Amino acid sequence: MNPVRDMKKENKESNKSRFSNGVKKSTLKLVSGGVAAPTGFLASGLHCGVKAKSKKKDLSLIYSETLCNAVGVFTTNKVQASCVVINKEHLKGGKGQAIIANSGNANCMTGKKGFADSHAMAKTAGEALGVSEEHVCVASTGVIGQPLQIGLIVNAIPALAEGLSTAGSTDAALGILTTDRTIKEVAAEIVIGGKKVRIGAIAKGAGMIHPQMGHATMLCFVTTDAAVAPKALRAALDEAVGQSFNMITIDGDMSTNDMVLLLGNGMAGNKTITKGSKEFIVFSNALAELFLILAKLMVRDAEGATKFVEISVGGAKTSADAQKVARSIASSNLVKCALFGSDPNWGRIAAAAGYSGAYVDPWKMKIYIGKELVLKNGGGVSKSPASLDRIFAKKDIHITVDLGVGKSGASAYTCDLSTSYVEKNSAYRT
Repeated sequence: MNPVRDMKKENKESNKSRFSNGVKKSTLKLVSGGVAAPTGFLASGLHCGVKAKSKKKDLSLIYSETLCNAVGVFTTNKVQASCVVINKEHLKGGKGQAIIANSGNANCMTGKKGFADSHAMAKTAGEALGVSEEHVCVASTGVIGQPLQIGLIVNAIPALAEGLSTAGSTDAALGILTTDRTIKEVAAEIVIGGKKVRIGAIAKGAGMIHPQMGHATMLCFVTTDAAVAPKALRAALDEAVGQSFNMITIDGDMSTNDMVLLLGNGMAGNKTITKGSKEFIVFSNALAELFLILAKLMVRDAEGATKFVEISVGGAKTSADAQKVARSIASSNLVKCALFGSDPNWGRIAAAAGYSGAYVDPWKMKIYIGKELVLKNGGGVSKSPASLDRIFAKKDIHITVDLGVGKSGASAYTCDLSTSYVEKNSAYRT
């Protein structure tokens, strides 16, 4: 897989959608380097032993040479891992300089020891970097309820810090994977006030994904050398997450560890971006584009998935209604099973729209499978079964729902629910 090449293809595909999800037409110049692409950022990743069986990389570090403005969004699950709780405290001051993350163990529901272990990760990383503990964010992903092998992590941190480099993003991206088959890594360069500015990101997520992050198990770590005022950084992050990660679902399960962390060190030298300015629009649009690329990569890499599905909803009374309908269809297990079985059962799509909580008039609603109109005026449209079968047999499927009651739209992204998914998750711990 070539992530940059596939990302460019994704950008082109997303722009063909009949109903806008809010992400503007792509003008991004994609570059290599991931989270280490922006000036002043370094990254590393290694195997410390948490993944004892596979011996794959399981510990990652991202570091800025200067203190950053920092913001984050987190799972709204009432059960939250210690790293989520601690990061919320660390980010109250709006500053951060490093992120340390382990995979192979979620360090969630592990009692007081779990909190002590998360603090130990931040403290030890801070000491190795010469950074205050409160300026280090922590992340963990993996199995819930098992004690973290903190000794392995603490002992490996000096080598992890020593290995930091501008070429370390891919190792860091590998170090946060769990059931993922491929890394999710992207970076782009934009121009702000005549200055070249870069944004880089790595992410993970292939299962237990149904993000509902406050204003996604998925993790996303983002860096930028843009100078962005704290309120503008917060607004840009919230907007980008709402248009991307919060519009994907793989299995309907919300993780305890979901988070997106964004660090901005200002080393590009641009005039500080403020909320509502022209520069803010350019920056927030670029961030949203990058997040949508990563979100789609997550869906394509979903556990057991054989199909990638985009649900475009238009003609809604409000944007919130459009999002409700799109997410409802994307989350329907019956729709997802039909997708796996290549069964063009549009009745399940209509039903999911109807129970979404949005305003829906069944007499005005139209449903398209691919380009084929299958529902209008409250009833089915006669179609050749073979024509619909051919569409549902494809690896990429586009479902369009025109509610016919307004002018708002949204898009959601999902995959099919396969027997392979059930097999993987029936024996995840073993």
